[in-house]
Order: sequence, then structure tokens, then C-alpha cells
Amino acid sequence: MIKGIYTAGRSLVHRTKNIDVIANNLANISTTGYKREIPFSEIINSVGEIGTKKLSSQLQGEIIQTSNPLDLALDGQGFFATKNEDGMLELTRDGRFKVSDDGYLIDNNKRRVLGKNGAISMEELMQTKDAHILVTKSGEIKVGNKTIDQILILDVYDASALQRSGGSNFLIDGEQYFAANEDNYSVSQGFLEGANTNPMIEMQAMIQLNKEYESTTKIMAALDKSLEQANEIGKV
Repeated sequence: MIKGIYTAGRSLVHRTKNIDVIANNLANISTTGYKREIPFSEIINSVGEIGTKKLSSQLQGEIIQTSNPLDLALDGQGFFATKNEDGMLELTRDGRFKVSDDGYLIDNNKRRVLGKNGAISMEELMQTKDAHILVTKSGEIKVGNKTIDQILILDVYDASALQRSGGSNFLIDGEQYFAANEDNYSVSQGFLEGANTNPMIEMQAMIQLNKEYESTTKIMAALDKSLEQANEIGKV
């Protein structure tokens, strides 16, 4: 009976975490490049301990036209690569880029966007009046007739190794990434990728989890009452 209460309690914890995951997915339904977090699944590691693992669906979201020349969307595999002031690499599908005051291409969180030659300097754009910006399908950035750099698109060996760092960005340990094959992606200028969250699926899952949570609490209450009665009988 005590084991039953313990099992039901663990089930409640598991469902509470899943409810939090789904709530977060719904909250980010309008977040550019957001990847849906898959509800927690229990795993058993090599020593037999039970833990939880966070996974994100890497399915592509809807490509939406903005006509902003510095808005970029990836069609296919891979991620844009950015670095903060501390040199920490973050991968993202959020292509809302702009030019910083010091002339670098940066993302919406002010991280520098990486090209094949390092952080992408847009100084040429700042020095050229009314310059036309062109970003090719392969990610080459051209200001007028001059090629500035080619945007670095990275892919990962194992998507389950990605660790969400906030919003649409991911961290990855070590050297578990590589330069994506140009045949596997296409950069679309003037477009952004929307979240890959389906609100109907999330709401259905939320309703089901709430029903399961309610049923489990009733089971726990019944087991607790039975245990209390057993204790009373034992006192007689």
C-alpha cells in the first residue's frame, strides 16, 4: 500500500513536469525559431538510476515573409551560430538579425553572428550610402557587388545533446557540431521561421494530463484512507 502511494506520488511529479513543459510550449507559440520541447521521458542510465531527459523537436516551423533584408530563415538542416562577449557558442534558428553600433551583425540578444571568417563585420554597409544587401541561398552576404562573408551554418551529430539556453537558442558541449553541408539547407532573405508548436496538439495534451493528474490524486487519497484504516485496526 505504501509502495502504491509512492508510485502514485512519482506519477504526479512526472505529470506536473509535463504540464510545465506544455505550458512553456504554448507561451512560446509566437517566438521566432522556437523548437517545441517534448514532454519529459524517464530514462535509466548505466547504473540503473532513473532520471529525466529534456528533448526538443527539431521539426521545421512555418517560414513567414517579413521583407526585412536582415531577417533570415533556414530551410532545411542546421543552425545559425552566434557568440556572446565571453566567446560562448550558441546555436539558433532565430534569424532576426541587425547591425550593431560597432558594425557587427548581431542577433536579437546582441550576440555576434558568425561567418566562415569569424564574427561578421558589416562595416562596408555602414560606409556605403544606400547600399543594397543581398544574402544568397548559401548564406553569402553581399553589400553592393562586394562579398562580405558567408554565414556559418552548423549542424549537430546528436540533436538530443542540445541544451536549451533560453528562448530559441541552444548550447552544445564540446565539439559535437560541424559545418552543415550546403546541399542540406537554404537561407531565405526577408523571411523568418516561426515556432514549430501546434497549439491544438498542446491543448489536447494539457487536457489529458490534467485528467490523469486528477485521477492519480483520487487514487492517492483512496490509498491513504485505506492505510489509515489499517492503522486503526492494528491499534485494536
